[in-house]
Amino acid sequence: MKKTLLLIACFTAIAAKAQVTVRPGVRAGLNLSTLTDTDLDTRADFYAGAFVAIKLAKFYTLQPEINYSRQGAKGKEYYYTNEYDPVAATYRVNADYAVQYLSLGVMNKFNIIDGFHGTVGPTLDFRVGDNFRKYTSERPYDVDFGFNLGLGYELPMGLTIEARYKLGFVDIFGDNMDDDDEYYYEGDRQERARLNSVFQIGLSYNFKLTGSTK
Repeated sequence: MKKTLLLIACFTAIAAKAQVTVRPGVRAGLNLSTLTDTDLDTRADFYAGAFVAIKLAKFYTLQPEINYSRQGAKGKEYYYTNEYDPVAATYRVNADYAVQYLSLGVMNKFNIIDGFHGTVGPTLDFRVGDNFRKYTSERPYDVDFGFNLGLGYELPMGLTIEARYKLGFVDIFGDNMDDDDEYYYEGDRQERARLNSVFQIGLSYNFKLTGSTK
């Protein structure tokens, strides 16, 4: 019991010395997204969310987030009518694939120099909507797991300019893709994973809590 109390006291002292601060915030900006291993182009949309910045040290901040992210890709989608003759391709209508996610993330922010920081961390994305049935019989997979890497610059008033790149690790169609939706190359059928690829640029703002000196 004494050892437990001593351990708690040590952690409390360390936290107090480190002057841990907790500040809520909001973020929003532009999404430029596409799907890897396709001929589709970049699609522009937006993201918006909220976070809590937990500054644990002068150089490190832990930042849990929840975001609404509109992603997808667009372009002239096509499929091969004859797997042994790639020239005989039938083009579909111009597609504008849109998918919306509710994203839960845990970002790790590392101060580089005054004002500048690097951001890295995972996200777990849950699909909340899409329009894929307008162009294909398949639906996107319900869950995606992604990884973020970014840079930001925080102004003195708490406003931050930030840029991130997020890559998903789960095939957007999971195991639900039909044989007709598989890609063909040089006569050999090769199923390729189509992953979410998103570049984000936007702003975030940290709210200064009443009584805070940070």
